[in-house]
Formats: sequence, C-alpha cells, structure tokens
Amino acid sequence: MKLNFADFSSRAALYAGAGLAAVALSSPALAQDNSQEAAPEQVDVTDAVAPDATSNTQGAIVVTGSRIRRPEIVGTEPTSSISAQYYDDRNITNAADALNELPQFRSSVSQRGDQAGYGAGVNFVNTFGLGSNRTLSLVNGRRVVSSNLPSLFSSGAPGVQVDLNVIPTNLIERIDNVFVGGAPIYGSDAIAGTVNIILKDDYEGFEVDATSGISDRGDAFNYNVSGLFGSNFADNRGNVTLSMAYDKANGVRGSDRQHIRENLGFLNNNCAPGTDQPADDGRVNPNIGCNTGPDDGVPARVVFPNVLSPYLSTGGVITDAGFGLAFAPDGTIIDNIFPGTNLTGFFGTGLSPTAYNTADQFSVTSTLERFTTNAFLSYEIMPSVEAFAEGLYYNSRAIEEGNNPSFNTFVFDPGVSGGLTYDVATNPFLTDQARATLTGLGLTTFNVSRSNEDLFDNGTVTESELKRGVVGLRGEFGGLFDNRWNYEVSFNYGTNEIENFGQEINQQRFINAVSYVAGPNGPVCTTTPPVPVAPDQPVQPIADPACVPLNLLGVGVASQEALNYIREDINDVANITQKVFNANFGGDLFDLWAGPIGFNVGYEHREEEASFTPSSFTQFGEGRGSAVTPTSGKYNVDEVFGEVLVPLASPENDIPFLNSAEVFGRVRYVDNTVNGGFTSFAVGGRIAPIEDIQFRGNFTRSFRAPAITELFLPQSPTFVRPPDRCTAQAIDAGPVPETRTRNCLAFLAATNNDPATYNLLAAQASVAGLSGGNPNLENEKADSFTFGVIVRPRFVNGLTITADYIDIELEGPIASLTAAELASGCFDNENFNAADPVNGNSFCQALGFGVDGQIPNLPTDPAVRTGFVNGQRILFEGITGALDYRTSLDGLGIPLTLRTGGDLLYVKRRIEDITGVAPQRSDGTLGDPEFSGQARLVFAGENFGVGTYVNYTGEQLFSRFDRGGSPNDTRELDELDDYVTVNMNVYFDTESDFRFNFAVTNLFDRIGQDYFGYIYPGSENDDIGRRYAISVSKRF
Repeated sequence: MKLNFADFSSRAALYAGAGLAAVALSSPALAQDNSQEAAPEQVDVTDAVAPDATSNTQGAIVVTGSRIRRPEIVGTEPTSSISAQYYDDRNITNAADALNELPQFRSSVSQRGDQAGYGAGVNFVNTFGLGSNRTLSLVNGRRVVSSNLPSLFSSGAPGVQVDLNVIPTNLIERIDNVFVGGAPIYGSDAIAGTVNIILKDDYEGFEVDATSGISDRGDAFNYNVSGLFGSNFADNRGNVTLSMAYDKANGVRGSDRQHIRENLGFLNNNCAPGTDQPADDGRVNPNIGCNTGPDDGVPARVVFPNVLSPYLSTGGVITDAGFGLAFAPDGTIIDNIFPGTNLTGFFGTGLSPTAYNTADQFSVTSTLERFTTNAFLSYEIMPSVEAFAEGLYYNSRAIEEGNNPSFNTFVFDPGVSGGLTYDVATNPFLTDQARATLTGLGLTTFNVSRSNEDLFDNGTVTESELKRGVVGLRGEFGGLFDNRWNYEVSFNYGTNEIENFGQEINQQRFINAVSYVAGPNGPVCTTTPPVPVAPDQPVQPIADPACVPLNLLGVGVASQEALNYIREDINDVANITQKVFNANFGGDLFDLWAGPIGFNVGYEHREEEASFTPSSFTQFGEGRGSAVTPTSGKYNVDEVFGEVLVPLASPENDIPFLNSAEVFGRVRYVDNTVNGGFTSFAVGGRIAPIEDIQFRGNFTRSFRAPAITELFLPQSPTFVRPPDRCTAQAIDAGPVPETRTRNCLAFLAATNNDPATYNLLAAQASVAGLSGGNPNLENEKADSFTFGVIVRPRFVNGLTITADYIDIELEGPIASLTAAELASGCFDNENFNAADPVNGNSFCQALGFGVDGQIPNLPTDPAVRTGFVNGQRILFEGITGALDYRTSLDGLGIPLTLRTGGDLLYVKRRIEDITGVAPQRSDGTLGDPEFSGQARLVFAGENFGVGTYVNYTGEQLFSRFDRGGSPNDTRELDELDDYVTVNMNVYFDTESDFRFNFAVTNLFDRIGQDYFGYIYPGSENDDIGRRYAISVSKRF
C-alpha cells in the first residue's frame, strides 16, 4: 500500500549564523505608491488579504471569507495573510510552522512533544486556542479530507481537522486567515477561524529547491527537496502545473536534552531538623526559606533537580528492603536510596541512577517523513467555460520517539501489573551476589517493582496515504441588466488510509512467562503466579508448551526467545472518506448610487465517512491497556447558501465625512442527516469617514457539527462509582455550598430520603454503566462579534494599521464527562429543575437515578451513561492587531525594499464552563499569555536580503486558583517572565542565478526561563533550541 521512500543520506550537518543590526528609516519621501506595494508576492505577513487567483477582467478579486468579487483587498472580518516569501526567507518547509508563529495560533497539535497513541506527527492548527476542531482549513477555498482518525486516542480532539503536513511549501502562493466569520460561506467548524491555503495552480516556469537544517546540539537533522513545473499550452488557453516534494525531519527524545535529563520537580520544602532554616538538600534556589506553615509566604514545595521515582527502575526495585535496594543492569543488587534523600509521594532525590527516569520516555519531536505530489490542469473550452482539475497524493511515516512503558509495581496490586514476588532460595535468575544480599537481610521472598521499558519497543509508527481529486467547471455568463455573472461547479473526493503500528505485551503470555520455577535443566514455566492476582482476575497463568521463562531481574537480561514469546505486534487501521459537490454563481445584480450590488448563491452536498478498526489484540484488551473498540459512522450534509454586498457610499458620491460605506449579509442553511437543520448567518459592514480610516464590524452565528467519534463511538460496558454529593458529610461542600445544599435537599425530599442518613450505594460499590458516543448531540453554536479599525494614512504611503476586538460565546461545547463530573454537574449546578430533581438537568439524567434516589445496577440496561455531552459554554474575548509598512530605499541610493510589521494578540478573557460548575478561567496562565506578538524587519533586494523576526510572549501565571493573599505559599514561582525569541535570515543570488538562503531559528537559544542555572519546570518554549538551515534554489 505504502510508497517506498528514497534512501536519502542523512549524514550531513550545516552550521551557519548571521547577525545584522539595522535601523528602519520611515521618511514619507521614501515611500512608494500604495498600488505598487499591494502585490501579493511582496507580502510577508499582513492584515491585508491578498487577491485570490480568481479575478475578472475589471480587476475585481475574491477575498477569503466571501465569494463575491470586489475591488477591495481588505475583508470585513479580522484577517491576516502569510506569503510564499515568508516561507522562503525562513527556510520553513512545513506549512503549519509559520502559522504557529503567529500570536493568533496557540496550543496547536504538532509533532512537537508527546502525542496520543494514534496519529503521530500530524499538524492541526488551532486559532485562538479554542480547539483545533474549531478551525476550518481549506485548500483553494475547498475542503480537504481529514487526517484525524475517529478514536478517543487520536492526537486531536474529535473533528475533521486537516493535516497541514500534506501541503508542500514550494506550492504555497499564500495562506489567508479569516478570524471568526467563515461559517456562512464555508459551513461547519469555522467557529474560531478559517485557514485558506492558496496554491500556485496556474504556474509558468520551473524551479527546484533543497533545504537542510540541524540543531545547535547536532540533532533534529532535516532536509527537503522539491520541484515545481508549470506551462501554458494551446495558445495560453490551458495550463498544467506539477509539484513534487520530499521531506524528512528526525525526531528528538527528551533524554537528548540536558534540561529534560535534569528532571526538575517539586518536593517538600523541609526545614533542617530542629531548626527553622532550610536543609542543605540540593534545592535549586538556595536562598528560599523552608516552610513553617500555611501563611508564612514560603511554598510547601520547592524545585529540586534529579527528581526520580524510588519505587521503580528498569532493573527492578526491591520493595521488601524499604525500596533501599534495586537490581543493577547485570542483575546484581545495588543501593537505590542514599542518605539525605528527600521523598515526596512517589518521587524524591538522592536516588540511584537506575531509578525510573521520565526523560527517557518523553518525545521532544517526532520523526516525520513525507512525500507529496500535486497536479493542476485548467483549460478554456470556450470563452465562458473553463475546465479545471486538481490531484494530490500524500504519503507519510511518523515515529513517536517516546511513550510510557508498562509497569509491574506494588502500586497496581492486586493484578497482573502488580509487583512480582519470588522465592529467594529457589529463584533461578538470581545472581549469587543478589541471593547472598537478600539472604543477609533475612528475606525468604522478595518483591520487585519495575518499569518494563526493556521488554518491547514502546514507540508508535503512523503511516498515512491520502489521495484527493477535484474536477470542475467555471466561467462567466450574461446576467441581469447586461451584467456578467460568474459561476463554479466542482466535485471534490478524498480518501485517507491511516495505519498505526506498534508493539505491546501480551498479557496472558506475560503472566505465563513470569510464573516460573527452577527445573532440572534451567527455569521452567509454572501456573503459580508471582503477582497477587485475585481469583476473579481475568488473566491467570496457564500451561503453554511454548512458554519461555522471562527474567526481569536486571536490564536487558531477558532472553530473545522470552521476549518474542510475550511481544505482540499490532496494526490498527483507519479509513476516512470525504465527498463534496459545490455549485455557486454570483455577480452584480444592479447598480446603486454607490456602485453595484454584489451577490452569490449556491448549493453544497458533503459526505463524511470514517472508520477505525483496531487489531483484534487491541479490541479484546489482551495487552496492558484498555480494550479499544472499533468506530465507524457517516453523515451527509445538504447546504444552501447566499450572500449579498450592498454599497452605501463611495468616493464618487462626494459625501462630506463619508468616504465609503457598505453592508453585507450572509446566510447558510445546513441539513445534517444525524442532527437536523441549522442556520448560520453573518451581518456587518464597513464605513470610512475619510480615505485614511475605515471601521468594520460583524456579527456571526457559526457552528460545529458533532464528529463521527462523538456521535458513533460504540457504547462500551464499564463499572463506575459516582461520588455521593448529598451525604451529610458532603451536602454543604462544593464550589458553592448553598447551591449543592439546595439541590440535594430538593432531591432527597423528592426521593423520600433523610438528609442525615442518606448514602448513595453506587459510591460504595460500583454499578454498571455505558460509555461512548452520543447520537443525540446537538451542534456547537457560537455567537461572535467583531469590531475594528483600519488606518492607512495618506501622508505615510505603504503603512497599514489594523485593530479588531473579538468576542466569541460558544454554547454547547462537546466534551466527554466522567461519572464524577456528572455528579458535580448535577448537584453543584445553578441550572437544576427543583420540580423534577431526579432529572434535575442533563447531568442528573445521565446518572440514571431511580425514584428511590439510588442508581440501579442493571448490567443488561446500565443506568449510568458517561461519554460525550453538550456542555455549557466557552467564552473568548480579545483584541488582535497588525501593522504593515513597506517602502523603497532607492531614494537613499540603496537598492532594497524595507518591509516591517507585526501582529499582536491580547486575550482579555477565556472561560471554559462545561458542567456549569466552577468555570475555568485560563487567560494569562501557562500556555495562554494575555499578550503575544511577532515583529518583522526585512530588507529585500533583487539579489540580496536580510530579515529579523522577533516573537514575544507575555507573562504567564501558573494558575488563577489557590493563589490567596500570598501566592508564594502555593508555589515557588507564581508567574513566568515575558520573553522573546529571535529568528534571522540572509539570502544572496550567485551569478549563475542560484539563490542561497541561510536562516537561524531561536538565535539566542531561548529554551525556557533560566532559574539558578536550570530551566524552570513549565517554562519551556522550545525544547529543540537554536537551529540552522540552508537552502539553495534555482528558477528557470
């Protein structure tokens, strides 16, 4: 099925650096005319949406977010655009990377960091951090088949996210980002924004590019080779464009980075015995005092280096010896805990180097290998009819470099993942030294607690093969009043087959292999388990002639035959299919005093189908993890849409203090075969009192339809123990005690229970439940409002400044809830029907209370239904701004063009409230700074150029909760400092017309916040660090 990748050499490294200080001169005398500066190829990142490839003979263009052709290149919603030049200058070879540098994108899914078990290496962008499934990604204004497989264990939230890995950067013309307003034009998912990738589908010429890069540490090696060819034919009536690209980026493990190997963590802030002074215990900050109480202004826990777990090691910790001994790799016994150890919970310092180290399991970035080919064809059949076609083939292989291993530890007693107990005298795998040590301690048996990372390859591999084709007709025809109307009819078909490969431990064979005794010719398997397996446990050792005893007393000491016996190769497959038919036409209806009224109407039919089939081993839960159920489902959508643009004033009207004005309306009706009809709409407009300044605003009702996972994930039997919120001990607790008390008293009165004696039996002994998808889910609905200003002063040609206020109120966010969350949502909720308290709200109903106030245990018809529900709301409020200025320096005798600008996002408020209880406010906290931005300064010439790009991240609180009057009582640092990262590039052309470009990312190697010579935990912004890239390109 999969394409064989070429065997490219990866044994090369390049180190290049450039530094340049520049001062921007902004004299109006140097500015060019606006019309000269508006060409899209000159745009790096700007608020002005560049023209679409589709335009008519009068120069009208289509902007992303509308299908109406217009002479203005600025839309009515907040927008930004990234040009191909930006990718070239930065040597960026992944489409998502440039987007994720913009402040409007955060918490995107990428190959950075640990990913979920399925779908490694994907790139799903996330506008405003509202969830990658609430950003709609398009290519040339059309949908693309998703790469988000339908499983709870996929990398992205359930949805139809598009993997931007499939887009080769050599084919990008620009990327338009429309914030908020795309739903009436494009449909579901465009709640936070729409990303429209415009490709070079009408190219003439031939170009080849090669890019290679490496980190400052000598790893993260990557390279990309690509080619683009295009030519007109048939007297320029047709064009064919072909593109091919191959890309390889090597992954990096956590253990490859010093700041991760140092394993900083939080342990008790103890005082030295008999004093109120801190102990000499190796803490990172030697100046911080010890904790003497809850109000002393000193945190209860402080940061230590080398925080490991004393209860686990790969060789095995001997729990009988107070965790003080462990098996070395060769099976001998060594000390595990040393004097002065500070233990806090499951972690501590002063431990053996063999103790369990999470750095070994952490993935900084996944390995990703991609091959992409694209083809475009257009041909003018007659003056009013042009046929077009697009084809895409994408093949990728991603390797998640680290995953948590399985364990055998007392923590999981009783069960097959519990600690292993063996006899000291008879265990055949004990070394003489180990047996003597244990005997000397007076032990007759010993229990081992270990991390099983040496037993199997715990990384995952994801392979994806995506195919997409588009065919259609477009052109113009005569409309009303001698106007020319345009039309487009297209059919879009895409498939994606995603395979996940991995390795797991066969649970039955594992318990067989660790159940052994000494035989006459060596160890032999038996049926007496070494773990405390309860009689009702589903996995007991059984006699198996193929069983090979498994030695776990050391690291890598198990025989290959034993490893082969317990290992299981798994292969899970997902298939995703998308079909879209779209037909629309529009143009000018008739002229008003300020210009023609523009319109567009159309129809779209879309089919989404997806399935996920785990291997039979995974389905039946024969490994260490939970059973994973297959998922399949489909839905069809029929949509009709229309929009109108009405000019109210133009400069030609010569109205005092009213240069121009227009209003628009858009509407889309959606009929979904699963959850019925929905109407999305937008209204808004623009007004310019004078030529230099323009105000814009709009209101949009948008939506996201439930995903196949959320709808059709099979209902799986489970056992749950919902907490009892209405006992005498709990009734007056909760986030708002008065609310819980009121709701519980109403519930207890309706069910004839005494508040003093009531107990929920299900909280003491689990009851049957079901968990899975919910076919009754409603659409997520969002009401969004934006208001902004665009300033283009005539006295500074080439300058554009924009600012927009954005307010998004999302109702019914879909989330998967546990029984505990349902219990809180039921009794701690202001939304509670006291007239029917047994069914007080949807959360109470999901718990399935009976009239007696108890939850019945009905295995054949479980009462408790956990899983996906429509929650309460998500609120987002912020301001986005941009500046773009460009001018020629020819007046100074310098053959360069100055381009400078920047983007800024201020997050005023972000609240997530799923159950209606204790809404979570995250703005200004870790990963969600209030202020973030990017500034750019570029000097570009025909044969030489240099650029500097500065990304800013504002202060970030660790939490908005539990801060009190003295936040330092809770944590050592309450807030992270703001910081910048700097990127640079320099390019030059040779006499043979080759262009060389050197780029440095993270020039000053800013990895995280420095704290007494360490990187403070949670402050990391770039685990890879400084890296270099060089590219060479040739245009023919």
